[in-house]
Amino acid sequence: MSSKHFSRRQFLKSAAVLAGAGSIPGLSWANSALSGDNKLAVIILRGAMDGLSAVIPYGDPHLSGYRAALIPEENSLLKLDNFFALHPAFSGLYQLQQSGELGIVHAIASAYRERSHFDGQNVLESGFDVAMPHSSGWLNRAIQGQSQQQAMALGQAVPLILRGEASVGSWAPPVLPAINDDTMGRLSRLYDSDSFLGPRLQEALNARQVVAQDMTETSANQGFPALVEAAASFLRAPGGANIVVLENDNWDTHANQGGGQGALQRKFTELDTSIMQLKLGLGATWKNTVVVVMTEFGRTVRVNGSSGTDHGTASAAFVAGGAMPNFGRRPAVMGPWPGLGESSLRENRDLQPTNDLRHLLAEILQSHMGFSSELVRNTVFPGLSVGGFRLS
Repeated sequence: MSSKHFSRRQFLKSAAVLAGAGSIPGLSWANSALSGDNKLAVIILRGAMDGLSAVIPYGDPHLSGYRAALIPEENSLLKLDNFFALHPAFSGLYQLQQSGELGIVHAIASAYRERSHFDGQNVLESGFDVAMPHSSGWLNRAIQGQSQQQAMALGQAVPLILRGEASVGSWAPPVLPAINDDTMGRLSRLYDSDSFLGPRLQEALNARQVVAQDMTETSANQGFPALVEAAASFLRAPGGANIVVLENDNWDTHANQGGGQGALQRKFTELDTSIMQLKLGLGATWKNTVVVVMTEFGRTVRVNGSSGTDHGTASAAFVAGGAMPNFGRRPAVMGPWPGLGESSLRENRDLQPTNDLRHLLAEILQSHMGFSSELVRNTVFPGLSVGGFRLS
């Protein structure tokens, strides 16, 4: 049986899970019908992104005293107001912010307060207060037992955020030369009568079909861009995934971090280009989509002896998409700002967290994806206080 007999819908239905609907008042989304067509892309930046370099509080009088070597030239800053600016590498995100398609939350963190990447990512993805061997991630708990949405992990393994009782689909970019259709057809006939291997080969064939129609030869083996291109394919496919999770590595900038140029500038450019690539690839589906960009923790306020920064606490989070509320009448950067005076720093070294990342995620799950408040508060983020951050 040839792979052409397996539709996109058949594969995605068999490889993903279902999620329910519901709504809460208080947030006006651009497209909030909650019909099951709304999309969510979660991008995890592994290694701890420096939020103070991504969203620069150039108006804070203490900033230059701590990290003058890491601040780009002022005439290159993409100023959002008289206090905050985006790093010059974020030209695409700046355009989204100007058009009301980007929200920024600064001084934001998970419940984690130590400095281990492994434990920080564990707390970020589990949604619990402490790092431990959790059996499920918060996004998997959100979709357990639900009935409308489907989730896909894009990468070499399913990350903790999507592990748990709910079944999710997965896809990884090819690392070997592509197998031709004749070989695929013979494999399909070989395993057609095998009740265990047959369905799994079917899933793989149809994942290949969904992505191959859109992926170019140049992007197929180019790391994160390949995942972004696949994310657009799955999200916009008829009957396709509603939720995708992508991971982007190498944000640990202990040495030679750079200001307007350097290692971090290159990572910012990659992220900026990827989000704009996702918007372009989604086409009309962008208007139903929210993209969340988050990291396990931030970095120190002061520069270290290697011209970099060390593990910190609070960072910044981005929320982009055509389904975003219009931020034109709201602050460019949301949430209370703790300030950078020495008495305001956490442990005299870190940006003090004033916003709980779980509140932001809870609001998106409820207001955009339609999950009930009870599910989010009791199961997804158990013990999370009522209230908290609001995008409205």
